[in-house]
Amino acid sequence: MNNLAIWSAGIVAFTTVLSSAAPAMADGEFLQFDLSPDSSTLVGSVVRGDIGTALSLSLFDGGGALSANTTYSWNFPALGEGALIRLGPTARLDQSDDFNLGAKVVFERWSPTDWGGVFMLADYNTIQNEYLLLTEVSGGQNGLSASFAIQGDDDSFRENTLMFGYNIMGSDLRLRLGYKFESEQVVFGFSINTF
Repeated sequence: MNNLAIWSAGIVAFTTVLSSAAPAMADGEFLQFDLSPDSSTLVGSVVRGDIGTALSLSLFDGGGALSANTTYSWNFPALGEGALIRLGPTARLDQSDDFNLGAKVVFERWSPTDWGGVFMLADYNTIQNEYLLLTEVSGGQNGLSASFAIQGDDDSFRENTLMFGYNIMGSDLRLRLGYKFESEQVVFGFSINTF
């Protein structure tokens, strides 16, 4: 796990430099940590203009992986107002020191409503054919949210997760509580979202 820790520190430093060197037209930052009995996941991303950089660290029974990517985004109005396509290179280092390069393509759309909004995400990574499909409904003023995610890869990982969230006193901090249906485990965590 030493090399994984070294790579983690290096990519965090790189992401920090990239975000501080980019133009001041910051779109936002996102940080999320989730913990369940057999796994933990930390995800962080920074978006500046059309450029996004993300880092994720996952630790689970029998392994762990560090992933990083940088993407360029295009507005895609044919799929609705607020729709974006992101595309870029990705890298992954797992606990056995296997290092892989690939490509990532992401579709995302934020649709504001009278009562809050709906966020949709489809994420595909050529490394292990990883995929994530997510829909989140948020209530705006009341701070409540609910999301459902479907994840998997070609290495037998499959998970469906239902999460509920509550923003603390209208801040960017959201507490999260949910359930993983495949592993039959409760998961809790938090996120900070400045978008």
